[in-house]
Amino acid sequence: MILVLASERDPGAAALVAGWAGARLLTPADLSLPGWSLAAGPSCGTGPAVGRGIADGEPFTDDRVRCVVSLLAGVEAGDLTWIAEEHRTYVAGEMTAFLGHWLDTLGARCLVAPSHAGLAGPCLPTSEWGRSAGLPVTRGDEPVAPVVVTVVAGEVFRVAGDGPAPSGEVRRRLARMATTRAVPLLSAVLDLGGGAALPWLHAVLPAPLARTVPVRAAIRAEVGRVLGAEAVS
Repeated sequence: MILVLASERDPGAAALVAGWAGARLLTPADLSLPGWSLAAGPSCGTGPAVGRGIADGEPFTDDRVRCVVSLLAGVEAGDLTWIAEEHRTYVAGEMTAFLGHWLDTLGARCLVAPSHAGLAGPCLPTSEWGRSAGLPVTRGDEPVAPVVVTVVAGEVFRVAGDGPAPSGEVRRRLARMATTRAVPLLSAVLDLGGGAALPWLHAVLPAPLARTVPVRAAIRAEVGRVLGAEAVS
């Protein structure tokens, strides 16, 4: 089973799961349903031997999960419309902490490992990402000509923005940036309005965007490649 962890407000997530055999969408709403339990750790004898959870309203056990694709940096208060408004921020924080621990227990089954700062990968300063890509970093608050790209296993896809598409050289630099940080899936905002030979890197987003058909196809292909290699090994 493949799990896509995302907000219900993310249209790309639902489209990614649609028609993908063996994939299910896991949203913050699922965390409010009964049926979750963490597996007992090696140092304690309490709790179930296998963890259990809910995805798309249906139960699953951790041993059935082969891969998790996280499109969610953290649960936000706006995701929790069924929770009393005054409690949403607190509950969102608790859900994020729980998911972070749960993803840690899955280990290499996460396409991108979570970090202490996010459920979808490392949350590094933009300057560090820029050094990995060999790109200058913007200094202003807003990019002049923003272009949003998603990198999937070394391929770079434009997903939003009015500026021109990144050049082949820029694509190579972004692919190298992702590879250097061992992150096969990420989204970044470039500023192509500076008139320089290379664009500025404005930000690497805390969670990747899967809002175009080519990006979703590339994610499915990468998960298939990873699972195929897993089966061989």
